Amino acid sequence: MEIRNLLTFIKVAEQQSFSKAAKQLGYAQSTVTMQMQQLEQELGVAIYERVGRRIRVTQQGQELLEYAGRIVKASQEALQIGKGEKKQVDGTLRLGIAESMPGFESARWVRRYRQKHPDVHLQIQSAGSQVLTRLVLHNQLDLMMIMDYRIQDAALIHACDRQEPVHFFAVPGHPLCKKKNLLLEDILQFDLIRGNPELSYEKNLETAMAEAGLAAARAMEIDNLNLAVRLLLLGEGITLLPDTLIREYIQEKRLKRLDYKLPGHEVWQQTIYHKNKWMTGAMNAWIKMLEDTKDESGII
Repeated sequence: MEIRNLLTFIKVAEQQSFSKAAKQLGYAQSTVTMQMQQLEQELGVAIYERVGRRIRVTQQGQELLEYAGRIVKASQEALQIGKGEKKQVDGTLRLGIAESMPGFESARWVRRYRQKHPDVHLQIQSAGSQVLTRLVLHNQLDLMMIMDYRIQDAALIHACDRQEPVHFFAVPGHPLCKKKNLLLEDILQFDLIRGNPELSYEKNLETAMAEAGLAAARAMEIDNLNLAVRLLLLGEGITLLPDTLIREYIQEKRLKRLDYKLPGHEVWQQTIYHKNKWMTGAMNAWIKMLEDTKDESGII
């Protein structure tokens, strides 16, 4: 079983297309077809099937994919032995960024990454945490970045995770901004902007309200983070957010934390990949960039 055939199979599974895999690898499509036929003959089972114009990996193919990732990764690591210089980072990075991630900070990372590694083709997908997790588990994303409860899954590896503080925020002129030692009932007397109920900090708030037997006097439910923040900036209410989501507005003193700490909150910024994923240079470069910038708090 040749490693190059396994590498081609990984690309076919990622792209769900012979033609796209061939283009990325610099092969003729007929070469990809021949390599896949060789693999199936060696294994004696079908490893893919056509569904319309797409290629779908079979159950046997999924099992092969796990082994293929480990084999190719080991071979690539072995080739690095004795090399004095590392190859320029290139290839493709399929990155998932959750909708709940801070837009300005995500843009900061993408900008820095492209400046350092201009030859990498970035494919960025935005969705909810559950959708991105499923895509990583099915090898349809290389890495994902989410802000949620810390995911516990034996098939996933975490890199550069950090817990994020969560506070209620309002514009500086709001009546509660000057008060100390606030209680939850003090906050719920004012207009409240509620976010996606699936977000971890929104679930924690719902739990705290239920345990205290409290309800918001007036609340808007907005499943759109950008709109919620814009309304917050216009003084249309109070909202609960991780500090990092609106860091630039805190620095500019356009928003202010209220003196109340939501009990039992758990919000983690997480960078995650599959344990059997072949770690490409593009993936390693993204993780290294995060490690190098994890203590930065300003915008670049």
